[in-house]
Amino acid sequence: MPNSTLWIRFTREAWHFPRVAWMILPLLFSAKAILSKEVETPRGEMRAATQADLRPQPADSKTFNEFWTYHFLLDGDMQIFLNFSRANLGNFKSPVCGADMSILGFHGKNYVVAREYPKDNLIFEEMHGKLSVHQNIWFKGKLPHAQQVYFESEKNGVHYLLDLHLSQISEGRVWGDGVFRMGGHDQIGLFIHIPYARVTGTVALNGDTVKVNGTVYMDHTFQTDFAPALVKRGYRYVSHSTPLEVGYYLSGSSDYKGAVFGYGLRKMGEKFELLQPSEYRILDEKKIRGASVATRLEISYLGQAPALLEQVSHKQRLSVLNEFSGLTKFAVKKFMGGEIISYKGLGKLNTSRPMLYNYFVVD
Repeated sequence: MPNSTLWIRFTREAWHFPRVAWMILPLLFSAKAILSKEVETPRGEMRAATQADLRPQPADSKTFNEFWTYHFLLDGDMQIFLNFSRANLGNFKSPVCGADMSILGFHGKNYVVAREYPKDNLIFEEMHGKLSVHQNIWFKGKLPHAQQVYFESEKNGVHYLLDLHLSQISEGRVWGDGVFRMGGHDQIGLFIHIPYARVTGTVALNGDTVKVNGTVYMDHTFQTDFAPALVKRGYRYVSHSTPLEVGYYLSGSSDYKGAVFGYGLRKMGEKFELLQPSEYRILDEKKIRGASVATRLEISYLGQAPALLEQVSHKQRLSVLNEFSGLTKFAVKKFMGGEIISYKGLGKLNTSRPMLYNYFVVD
């Protein structure tokens, strides 16, 4: 048994929901299962997303986790990343729900806030298409007609207010039933509910209110388990130029020969094309605060032109272990098999088109 004082501190800190959320979010797919042909890709062809896809999915395991993730790109290159989440952490901690948000470029500064609540706080109201984790943290609206996203909370002396209204929403798309069957009983779900929408509203910190305009992307993922030892890196990108293109892809660890999985959408005229990845190649990378970061990579697709993704402006580095120190950090990293570090910023798609990216690497 480990030292009791260290173990108590480790279990209390390591399984605190907002920190674990950063670790769980990218680990949506098992590269090992794909390579050994134990994964069944989603059943069916690409189709329109529905409210049945949007609602919380049945949680049938002690490690079931689910996320509704918004990526906003607003005036002045301000970015906001907002997750609504629920997490089941096995025997380490009671199930919880919550939300975490990164605001990048608010008057030149970055902010991070996370809130955690009992699992019963997560409520989905079918009639209004509303999902809430707190009376002041929710989204609502019948897609693709309109939606409102609201986050108000105070933490560490900072009062946060986000009130954004979505319009001109492109109808979401899902690959088949959206479920990757991982062999055995494990399942992974990925639904792209908002490939694109216009955004207006306000962002305020401590009463300093900014009127904003911009665009947003949103997807919804769930998993019956998580497996950090199987994943080396992942990349989500959003380009709202013409033609619109979005995608979320992950690469397996070296033990699994870097298998790539996930999918994306490319809008050609009035129709979306499904992007099924076949290869994930890092063309250039550099060290950023101790970890190797892909600054230029190419994703090849089955039957479609590839995507060349390049970093232009790095905005945030965030580690799941940021708030740990000393022996606690060492114990958590050892237990999880690595440290997951995310990088967010602005880039270029195919040398010229602006995009937003969210890259992570297991160090």
